[in-house]
Amino acid sequence: MLKPLYNIGIRAYKLGVLTAGLMGSSKAIKWIEGRKNWLQKLKESKLKNVVWIHASSMGEFEMAKPLIELFRESPKFKNEKILVTFFSPSGYEMDKDYPLVDGVFYIPLDTKQNAQKFIHCVSPKLAIFVKYDFWFNFLETLQSRKIPTLFFSSNFREGQFYFKSGSKWQRQIMQKIDSILCINTSSENVLTKNGFSNAGICGDTRFDKVIQNAERCVPIPLIELFAKNCKILIAGSSWPIEEELIANYLSTFIRDDLKLIIAPHDIAENHLIEIEQKIERGLTRYSRLNKDNISTTKIILIDNIGMLSNLYQYGDIAFIGGGFTNALHNILEACAMGNALIYGGNIKKYPEGIELAQEGGSFSIKEEDFDDALNKLLDDPALLSQCQKQCKEFVYKHQGATNIVFEKAMELIS
Repeated sequence: MLKPLYNIGIRAYKLGVLTAGLMGSSKAIKWIEGRKNWLQKLKESKLKNVVWIHASSMGEFEMAKPLIELFRESPKFKNEKILVTFFSPSGYEMDKDYPLVDGVFYIPLDTKQNAQKFIHCVSPKLAIFVKYDFWFNFLETLQSRKIPTLFFSSNFREGQFYFKSGSKWQRQIMQKIDSILCINTSSENVLTKNGFSNAGICGDTRFDKVIQNAERCVPIPLIELFAKNCKILIAGSSWPIEEELIANYLSTFIRDDLKLIIAPHDIAENHLIEIEQKIERGLTRYSRLNKDNISTTKIILIDNIGMLSNLYQYGDIAFIGGGFTNALHNILEACAMGNALIYGGNIKKYPEGIELAQEGGSFSIKEEDFDDALNKLLDDPALLSQCQKQCKEFVYKHQGATNIVFEKAMELIS
C-alpha cells in the first residue's frame, strides 16, 4: 500500500470509529473517549526516557507480562520507567492499573503528527511491540530518531500484504526495525525470503505466561464444590456457534457424569439471555451462584471478564471458541492446566492449534463432529488421560521465549 493511501486509510478508520460511536457502540465510545487530550495526559504523567511497550489488546499484553517481570527483577532494568500503550479498549480497561509499569495509555492514531508528538514527549530508550502491530508512521519516526525497536513473537505467512509489490514502503520500514523475533522457523523463513536481515526466533511468550498462571492459580471455592465427582467441560471464549453446538448436544445426550462451564467471549446482557434461552435447564449465572443453588446447577454461565484462565484448573475438557471462523482464542491456558481440547478446524493462522492437533492432544473438528469428539473423550478414560498429558507437555516443551526476548532487549538498550 502506498504511503498516501495508508494515511488516507488511517483517517478513514477514525471516521468509521466516530460513526460507530455516534451509533452507540460502547467499544467505539471508549476508544474515542480514551484518546481525548492524550498528549496532555502524557505530559502530566512526566514520563520521559521510558521503555515503551505497545500491545494491541489484552491478549497481547498477557504475552508482555513475563517480560515486564524480568525487567523488574533485573538490576539493570528494575529502575527503568516502563510505559505501556494499548490500541483496544479491552486491553486498556483490563490493565490500566497494572502495578509493574509506570503508566498505561491508549496509543494515538497512527498519523505522522501524532507519532512525532508522542515520541518527542516520552523519548523512549527502547520501543517494544508485541506480535505484529505495525504502526508505520510511528516506526518511521522511531527510526528517524535512531530509537531501537524490537518486535517479538511475530507470526508471518506468505501472501500477507507486507510482501506484495504494492507494499514497498511498509516493507522497507519493517526491514529497518532493529530486531523482529518470530514465533517459529516458518515465520523467520518468510522474512528472510523477502529480504529481511533482522529476523530471528524467540518462540511464543504466551507459553511462559500460561505456565506462570498455572503455577499461581488460586482456588475458587464454589467452582471447586461444583466440580466434585464429575467431568467438567469448559467452553472457553465461546462464540454463538460453539454455544449452539453445546445446546444441541445437551438436547440429545443426557449424561450424569458431565457438568459444564460456559465462559462466552461476549458477556453483553442480550447475549447472556440468548444463551439462557438456548439452555433452559440447570443453568445458573456465576454472579447468582451460591451454596443453596449449586446442587441443582449443571451448567454455570460466566458473566464476568478475567476469570477464565483460573477456571481451567477445574476442567477435564475445554471447547475453545473461534476455531470455526479462523479466530481461535487462546488454547494454551487450558493446555497448561491439563485439559484435553476441542476446537474448530479453521485455524490456518494459529500454528499452535495446528501443531497440537497433529501431535494428538486435541480434536480439531468440523461442526458436525462435535458430539462424536466429546463422547469419545468422555467414554474413553485412557484417551482422555493421554490427551490431557499431551496438552500439558506441549506447553512445557515450548517455554523459554521470554528469556530470549529479554536478552535481545538488553542488547538493544546497551
